[in-house]
Amino acid sequence: MSTDIPFDGTCDSRFGPVKDAFLTNFRAHGEIGARVAVLRDGETVVDLWGGHTTVARDTRWDARTLVCCMSVSKGVTALAAHLLADRGLLDVDAPVARYWPEFAQAGKQAITVREAMSHRASLGIIESAQPGDMFDWALFTSKIAAQPPNWPPCTNEAYHSLTYGFIIGEIVRRVDGRPIERFIADELARPLDADFLMGCGEQDLARVAAGIPNPANALMSGGLVNARTLALFNGGPADPGFTATPAWLRAVNPSGNGVSNALGIARLFAPLATGGEHRGRRIFSPATIATACEQQWHHDDSMFGNEFRVAVGLLLNCDFNYFGREGNVGSAGVGGYTVFADPANRIAFGYTPNRYTTGTGMGEESRRLVDALYRCL
Repeated sequence: MSTDIPFDGTCDSRFGPVKDAFLTNFRAHGEIGARVAVLRDGETVVDLWGGHTTVARDTRWDARTLVCCMSVSKGVTALAAHLLADRGLLDVDAPVARYWPEFAQAGKQAITVREAMSHRASLGIIESAQPGDMFDWALFTSKIAAQPPNWPPCTNEAYHSLTYGFIIGEIVRRVDGRPIERFIADELARPLDADFLMGCGEQDLARVAAGIPNPANALMSGGLVNARTLALFNGGPADPGFTATPAWLRAVNPSGNGVSNALGIARLFAPLATGGEHRGRRIFSPATIATACEQQWHHDDSMFGNEFRVAVGLLLNCDFNYFGREGNVGSAGVGGYTVFADPANRIAFGYTPNRYTTGTGMGEESRRLVDALYRCL
């Protein structure tokens, strides 16, 4: 295959089909820039990046390039909560109000941490929200605490696309004392050598490649939010460029503005593929991983109509969030950002494009890479 696409990185010869699929995405779908990574037993066997960071194709993607990974951030935030549970500091079957007393307002006193982590708290819409509230942590979490459930909890389950990270992030803060972005940096990103940030400083802003709209991406063309959830944004997802603004990237939004790349997110999920161990260090116990992977519901989301198969803070393989095999667990972000762990094969996979993918769910580009991976095994 011709290598006219500018790319770099490494690929073990056994995983050549992943490299071929990576290059095919540029030719078949007009991929502009992307990175794909595969770890096996915690060691990198694929780490490829290529293309450009802009529509003008005037700047090459390099090893330090980051992108906004959207709702992959939710999965990373869930890992933070599971880490506290692993240490005996958080009981996922306890009421949220045990750790966050104000949450008990408006009939929410019985909602458990497990239910909140599983998108079952019925808090997808915050009626009092005003544009810009998500940029003020204390204000927005206080409005969440005051909000009555949108419908009876644990019924009509719906993916909490915009509130989830604030709910779980506030639980982490109440238990540990550190804000969620600092906890993730200290306890996950640094120990796992993962280039992952939530709340960019000025130096890191320069490394972030803006998300590039794709009219053929079904979710970014109307399947992510509705008019009532748009009130949380200045500009909002109606403007596909909202994730490129400095205000968005500087903010802390554990529902959707973590920035990383394929290698970074794969490293964060690698312990789930290796029984909780990473290079001789225990990150999670097998019991904690088993809890995180327990299916809680699987049906079409009642707000947006998309298929979800939800575990405790993570997602399980299904056609919409395609992770390749039964038993795989991960997280996914609108636009095609994909990360999962495969415990059966001790593999972690990450994919981060800058132009949003083609089609529904995680998109055809992500699916091509995942299918190529499994042809190698």
